[in-house]
Amino acid sequence: MRLDLRALRSFVTVASAGSISSAAHSLHIAQPALSVQIKQLEEQLGAALFDRHPRGVVLTAVGERLLGHAVEILRRVDVAYDDVRQAVDQPSGRVAIALPQSVAKFVTVPLVQAVVRQWPQIHLQMVEMSSGYIPQQLLHGLVDIGMTFGTEDDARMRFMHVLQEELAFVTTAQQLARHRGGPDDDATHMTLHDAARFPMVLPTTTQSLRRVLDAYMAKAGVAPRIVVEVNTIHEILALVAAGIGSTILSFAAVHDMLAARQLLALPVGRPAMSRSIYACRSATLPMSIAATKVHEQLLATIVSLSSSQRWPRSTVIAALSQGDGRVAPSG
Repeated sequence: MRLDLRALRSFVTVASAGSISSAAHSLHIAQPALSVQIKQLEEQLGAALFDRHPRGVVLTAVGERLLGHAVEILRRVDVAYDDVRQAVDQPSGRVAIALPQSVAKFVTVPLVQAVVRQWPQIHLQMVEMSSGYIPQQLLHGLVDIGMTFGTEDDARMRFMHVLQEELAFVTTAQQLARHRGGPDDDATHMTLHDAARFPMVLPTTTQSLRRVLDAYMAKAGVAPRIVVEVNTIHEILALVAAGIGSTILSFAAVHDMLAARQLLALPVGRPAMSRSIYACRSATLPMSIAATKVHEQLLATIVSLSSSQRWPRSTVIAALSQGDGRVAPSG
């Protein structure tokens, strides 16, 4: 039995899109033709690969099994093709990068500018998603490079600690005056015990930032007064600006609203609370020449942004700033 590479590529595209119509659009083929390809592949394998629903398709258990093989096969074919066809100094092809929203805000424009300038034949695909979903995207080969706020104990993944980002207590002047203002209060800092007096708007416990905050609070022996839990930075900041509550986010996430004087931000704790940021990739799937170049440029971009404080209140890990390519993966 021989599996057609075109059919495998179509299958992976449908699995990623969750919809045959969306996948057909991405592949620039007619939807009926794509449906026929998938049906023929299912007949060849003797099993259904997708469960069809009115709003899209979902992989079956057999489909999940095939996806891992298909991604690895296609990746190895692409790598072999690139290695033979292109010189190291002229990489080309698709490179997909998954970034959390607050990271994408700083990294996307300078990274894309640098890649387009140096390697115009590389086709970048910038994907914005929650940090917690990125490792699975890497393991399935749906993206090549990611950045996360945490690591996973998984030998199939490589994590590199690249940045430490300072966290801030974010509020409005009215809320600060209402819940604070005693003679012993420090006007330049906030403790977690101070923060416990304020109604809080926080991410849900599925979010990496919330887990960081919960760990800090548990260590300090305090419990937050949570008014509402929200998973998007934009909505959290809108609720804070509306006076619903205060929050704790990175200084970088609120930089624009601080500059516009819409919100106030104070460092939390001494030393200040912070969170770690990691660059990550699959340890089992090979990286193309193009992906390797983009990964190197991503690290250089992070160093530049942090060193110039265009990424506010961030600190580059020392070995990375010295250009040490032997930085040990963290986690």
